[in-house]
Amino acid sequence: MNVIPDSSFFICFIDDLEDYLPNTDRIHILTTIASNFTVLVVPAVETESRLKRLPSPVMDQIQLATISIIQSEPLIELLRPLLGKGEYQVISYAHEHLLKGDHTFLVILDDGLARSLVRRSLPKLADHMKGTVGFLGLCVIRKILDKDETIHLITIIGKSNFRVDQATIAA
Repeated sequence: MNVIPDSSFFICFIDDLEDYLPNTDRIHILTTIASNFTVLVVPAVETESRLKRLPSPVMDQIQLATISIIQSEPLIELLRPLLGKGEYQVISYAHEHLLKGDHTFLVILDDGLARSLVRRSLPKLADHMKGTVGFLGLCVIRKILDKDETIHLITIIGKSNFRVDQATIAA
């Protein structure tokens, strides 16, 4: 399955958890995820998250997406001024997957406005959307990540600088 994350997903592991979880643990989680999913990174996310800071075991597993948004759907173009460049590219790239008939992907979006706009404007895409915490929960359900370790990770995410609703952490 393809996973198309926004910058916040990588920033959570690279920066936000830095003072809470050893680098080896953070890299192990990302490597495990990247070896079980095809992680597609759009150019703006690569730049915004400064992805190249990740060690080669993770980078070797990640695919940099080539996107050519020449003329996007008018509805997505209307969203452009409301979204950051990374969110806009993630949503546009995911929408291209839907248009091609590919329904085996997930989009990881953590920004509340972006999530809300997708739910209202692109409901078919909303069915493929998760936040970072929801995606980690999915990894547990699929037995990719250990349940107890992921509960601990989510608790740490709730204490970190990562912007997540505490109700989401509690769920």
